[in-house]
This record gives sequence, structure tokens and C-alpha cells, in this order.
Amino acid sequence: MINIKTTQMLNFRKRPKENYIQETNWEALNFSIEDRKTDLEFYLFEMKFLETLMENHFSELLLCENLDELRELQIEVFELKNQCEYLLQCTQTNLESIVAIINKNYIHSTSEFGIENEQLEDDIQKFINNEREIKRIVFSVIKDVIEDEKLKRVWMFN
Repeated sequence: MINIKTTQMLNFRKRPKENYIQETNWEALNFSIEDRKTDLEFYLFEMKFLETLMENHFSELLLCENLDELRELQIEVFELKNQCEYLLQCTQTNLESIVAIINKNYIHSTSEFGIENEQLEDDIQKFINNEREIKRIVFSVIKDVIEDEKLKRVWMFN
């Protein structure tokens, strides 16, 4: 079993320029943030699917996996789902801020917003990397269980 916490992938998304947020068109940044929100909503759906998949195959997984490792994997999926929900909330706040900037109602510094937006982008990229790794692990474990079940059925009928 691979522990997601020890296999952190640190390849952050490359930004067009070092200070592109400070120099960007606010409407373009708004569209970018909306795209990010849509992506996060999809990732949240995937995390819920992984949870359901593991719950539905729990008894079969117990036959192939160590209970402690299986529980740890479930916890990691649960924590990633919670992290995704938090990132969605932050993204929504970010969207509200960008709308306020566009409407000239934003009361904070736009450079402060830029720093927060860059940090949010980095956090989302870390989440995506972790989500991909945990998804790979869950699918691999489920695949092994399904293949094992398939072999058992073949032996039963031969």
C-alpha cells in the first residue's frame, strides 16, 4: 500500500508570468476562477464516487487488503473530500471578491487578493496531485479485488 502523505507530488502548475495575477484582466481572471470551481465540483463528485466504491466493495477488499491499510485509505479519501469542499468554499469566496473588484466594491487591497489567489491555485494543484494519486491507488486495489473475484468464478464453473 502506498501512503499518499509520503508521495507528495510537488509539480505546481506553471503560471504564464511571475506576476500575471497583478497584471491580468479581471474579467479573464473571473473566467479562470469559474473554471477552477467547475473542476473542483467534478473532483468532489469523484471523491464521493471513490468513497462509495470502497464502501460497496469493503468486504471483498478486506479479503485482499490489511484492515488498517484499508481504513487508512478510507480516511485519506475522506480527508481529500473534505479538502475539496474547503477549496470549493475558498474558490466561491474568491469569485465573490473578483466580482467586487470588477464592480469597484472591493474594500481590500487587490495585491492582497492576488497573493491569496496564487496561494489558492497552489493549494488546488496540490489537491489535484493528491487526488490523482489516491484515485490511482483505490482503482488499483478495486481492480485486484474484481480480478480475484473473476478468477474465483472461472474456477467454480470449470
